[in-house]
Amino acid sequence: MFLWRQYERHIALGALVFGFILDSFLLTRPDQFLDNAILLSYLAIAGGAILLMTMRAARGSAENRLAPFLPVLLQFCFGSLSSGLLVLYFRSGTFAQSLLFFVFLGALLVGNEFLKSRYAQFRFNIAIYYILLLCYVALTVPVLLHSIGPLVFILSGVVSIGAIALYLWVLLLCARQELVRHIRPAGVIVGLVFVVFNILYFINIIPPVPLAMRELGIYHSVLKRSDGSYTAMYEPAPWWEFWRDTSGHYAAMPNGSTFCFSSVFAPTDLTAPIYHKWEYYNPATSAWEERSRLSFPISGGRDDGYRGFSIKTGLAPGEWRCNVETAAGALIGRVSFTVNISSTTPALSQKTL
Repeated sequence: MFLWRQYERHIALGALVFGFILDSFLLTRPDQFLDNAILLSYLAIAGGAILLMTMRAARGSAENRLAPFLPVLLQFCFGSLSSGLLVLYFRSGTFAQSLLFFVFLGALLVGNEFLKSRYAQFRFNIAIYYILLLCYVALTVPVLLHSIGPLVFILSGVVSIGAIALYLWVLLLCARQELVRHIRPAGVIVGLVFVVFNILYFINIIPPVPLAMRELGIYHSVLKRSDGSYTAMYEPAPWWEFWRDTSGHYAAMPNGSTFCFSSVFAPTDLTAPIYHKWEYYNPATSAWEERSRLSFPISGGRDDGYRGFSIKTGLAPGEWRCNVETAAGALIGRVSFTVNISSTTPALSQKTL
């Protein structure tokens, strides 16, 4: 027990990181029963750990032999929840959007290490718990309703507020003397998190979960085959650009056609329109200019996503990008490339999509 107390903070930190890594491999789809059962279990265990830690503080540390292990259990659940939600959110949007969740994980590590006061820890734990709860609810309500959009997101927020209010009420019942002066600041923190999360959503920083990009690239031709698959011709990326299949440079023929192909995952029974927005960077104005915005509906359920493509003819030389967006303008994915006009066909590779 002496060694445990001496290295408790290091063990808690290790549990946070271990939980983060573990669920990075376990979770795949937001509409699967097992994935939701795992995430809900972590939420329930984390909530129970916070409750027991609060009751222990109210009644005295000697009354519960499990008390020293509760922070480690809580950190493991926080890490697992963070990684599971990160995996599902990371697939919905660009790396810049998902970077917010890496920052969030860093905040978990720093906050856990440097907050010494148990009341500061309590407010910090409630803030993190509500962030994870809100992220989970925002992910699952669209799955249950088979719909996405601002109204569904607002409803998700209302559900999360109701759930955390009920939880704070239970905490207050179980440890009133300990929390009577601190439950209101915790409520204020919850309110701030809710407001910030909504601001981020409506300025399209929050990825449009549960939609997720499975495939996105720029091709010279895309042909649908009789078996439902697509044959595509493309310029392969050099070996050091391991994160992309199609090259960041596109040799366009004069007045030739360019194809933007995407495959977007949506949960079963969810249907929604998505848009391909072609943009050109105008050096004269130093700004991206929309050149076309084409839409088609997607239908959920396929593991590899619903496939579709748009065509743009006669691209001007320079910087281009194809954004895949929701009807509300939330960014699902983006592919950027540089167009060079060529009189000869470049060496192309073929793949099945």
